[in-house]
Amino acid sequence: MADLKAQIEARHEKFMTFYKAKDAKGMASLYTEDCRFLPPGLDAHYGREGAEKLFVDEWAAGGKTMELKVEEVGPMGSDVIYERASFTTKCDDGSVFEAGKSLAIWKKVGGEWLIDIDIYNINK
Repeated sequence: MADLKAQIEARHEKFMTFYKAKDAKGMASLYTEDCRFLPPGLDAHYGREGAEKLFVDEWAAGGKTMELKVEEVGPMGSDVIYERASFTTKCDDGSVFEAGKSLAIWKKVGGEWLIDIDIYNINK
């Protein structure tokens, strides 16, 4: 289980790097082709194009950097895992834009872990 957690933490490092760089295509590359993104208070977003749009909109609203912390990772089958995490998104001035928790379903595609379903809730 520790190895799985380390693998997902490595994916999170890429996620945070792409987020800070406002690289929507890079962000989308961490998701499956037909991913589902279920943000709070918004319609679901589908596919990598939907993920790209969600992140572009979030950056436009003020999100600039993101910190992710993996809380738990567990198997759901040979090529599917779940991940429970917490996150904090900050603005340019360092103030908190959003803080919350997430649940993601990851699939192994071509030997690489990709997010298939991403659900999150906001604490603040």
